[in-house]
Amino acid sequence: MDTLLLLVVVAAVAVVLLLPLPAQGTRFRVGVVGPWACDPLFSKARPGVAAQLAVDRVNKDPWLSRVDTFDYVLLQEPCQTSRGLKTFLGFRTRASAFDRPTRATARAASMISKSWNKAMFSWACEGQALEDAGSHPTFARSTPRPSRVLLSLLHYFRWAHVGIIASSEPVWVETADMLANSLRSYGMMVRLVSVMENSPHGARKTLSAGGALHALGAAGRRDQRLLLETAYDMRLGDGGVAFVPYDALTFSLPHRNVSYAALRANGKLRRAYDAVLTVTVESAGGGGGDGGAGDFYEGVRAGGGPGEVGGAWKPQQVTKEGLSSLRNHLQLVLFTAHALRHLRESGDWLSGGNLARHTQNLDLQGFSHPIRTNGSSTALLNFLVLDTDGLSWELRPTHR
Repeated sequence: MDTLLLLVVVAAVAVVLLLPLPAQGTRFRVGVVGPWACDPLFSKARPGVAAQLAVDRVNKDPWLSRVDTFDYVLLQEPCQTSRGLKTFLGFRTRASAFDRPTRATARAASMISKSWNKAMFSWACEGQALEDAGSHPTFARSTPRPSRVLLSLLHYFRWAHVGIIASSEPVWVETADMLANSLRSYGMMVRLVSVMENSPHGARKTLSAGGALHALGAAGRRDQRLLLETAYDMRLGDGGVAFVPYDALTFSLPHRNVSYAALRANGKLRRAYDAVLTVTVESAGGGGGDGGAGDFYEGVRAGGGPGEVGGAWKPQQVTKEGLSSLRNHLQLVLFTAHALRHLRESGDWLSGGNLARHTQNLDLQGFSHPIRTNGSSTALLNFLVLDTDGLSWELRPTHR
């Protein structure tokens, strides 16, 4: 009898050891992946500051840090997007989950993270295929797909003919191709996809190739001033062509009680900007003239002070070109932390698929605007259309 009891106990112990371990509280490390030394939009975004500020906020929140302590690691991808996946393959053991804003090779990177059973979160990846949870169960977005937002704008104004102009950095060239493919999948006529040479001749040549267009999407900010001033010289704005900056589709651009030095100092650019419609995420303040309580700068101040990131860092030190990446890194780490906390409360095992699935029905206050998702993990955000009259240097909301 004693021998039989001993065998039963040993067998029970063996079965327990073979079972997967439940989700235990650990140090959860977010890998912040990007080509930080390359494109100006990324290199000026100070991703380390953004990640540290977000991690500090998470770890000071009793509810979010009850089980897990958050940490981050910056993971550098090469400038050449063709080499990005090879480098990404070496990050498997570096992080518990990945925040990867890079638009290029998003589908392939998602499949890699799926094979590792680790979640990958993004705000910028294009492509309808990524919305297939069966093929990409470990992938989730914190913002709506930019092409969907742009499509809503095009339908609202009944614009049928679209062109996309990209600056020459590889990440923006691939972004332009992916945006064009996504819009075409919805039946939109994309008549021009072009990479602009950074010279007056190059800008004029690119704009002349477009023919009759209703809207031009500009991917990448480096060459936008030259593009707009050349379009002004060609009187394209008089012909009804609107320019829509692509990067603003993914973040909350400060506009309440904010004047832009570039528009103030450059009369020609200010007049050219009359043809620009800036579509941006509506901030927490709701768009009123209340001093900007919900704008990005105020959101960062509310989220934490200089002591949290070390030194006298000020949000204004980040260029406008870096705002989208900085703001979205802050939001994305919070997004990840809340998904993990919901997973812990559910009692599910910690896996990439389960973590991505628990981005459903989130409702939290971010650094510059609320983050909300529905039961399908689709991000729910309100957007503004900002415009100027060509005379002032302020952007004002015209549509919501």
